[in-house]
Amino acid sequence: MKQKPKDLFVILFIYLLALGAAVLVLRYAPISNILWKTALADGVATVIVFLFSVNYNNSSVYDPYWSAAPVFIVFYWLLKSGHEGFLFKIIWILIVFWGVRLTWNWILRWDGFQDEDWRYVKIRNKTGKWYWPVSFLTLHILPTVIVFAGLVPVYYTMTSVPEHPGSWLAVVAYLFTIGAILLEKTADDQLRRHLKATEGKNIRIQSGVWLILKYPNYLGEVMFWWGLYFFAVAVDRNLWWTFFGPATITFLFLFISIPMMKKRVANKTF
Repeated sequence: MKQKPKDLFVILFIYLLALGAAVLVLRYAPISNILWKTALADGVATVIVFLFSVNYNNSSVYDPYWSAAPVFIVFYWLLKSGHEGFLFKIIWILIVFWGVRLTWNWILRWDGFQDEDWRYVKIRNKTGKWYWPVSFLTLHILPTVIVFAGLVPVYYTMTSVPEHPGSWLAVVAYLFTIGAILLEKTADDQLRRHLKATEGKNIRIQSGVWLILKYPNYLGEVMFWWGLYFFAVAVDRNLWWTFFGPATITFLFLFISIPMMKKRVANKTF
């Protein structure tokens, strides 16, 4: 058996262990507020994944957490909400579609425990002996907090009494979110094919949606989180304040992810 499949099985075990720990928190933690109980479970699962990141000396162990955790978190909220409306199921299905696709894209890209994201390697080289405390705070806890903030609109959507479940804005939110997922998928697929075709060469992708948009994969990701927010507003206009969730993710890409990528591609040729 090749090394990558073995490593993926280890990743699966790690995430099942993290899920089990989260389920125990959800079952036994003496917290009545579902949102905060879920936040605690999310944090515990993150710590479990982090411990294995340290064990394997690779922070990329955490990478699929971004796309995997929301699927289970929102499923739990859906169960606890008691709502059986079609709209709430649609939201979860969209999150499943997004999460499975993004996780699969990571699986195709990751080469095993010897492969760590280039951004993490850069941080490791800069921080030296402080790498793991920095990794815990900025590469594990911070993304978990940001994604959880992005899910807050979904929580209030599923726990509120819907005022406008069939409004035109719900249709807009659905189409917008689908469009975001398809844009990100198209961009990721084209980038993966480009990297395979130009392996070993320092050539920037300049075709497909990448010819029209500079960072279409990032744009699709940001749009996805705003789409979830639009569902919240569609259900209840009073949930407008939950915009801080997608706004936080937008800031992450605008001020951290995109600047880092700009520096990386600056030396690539056309």
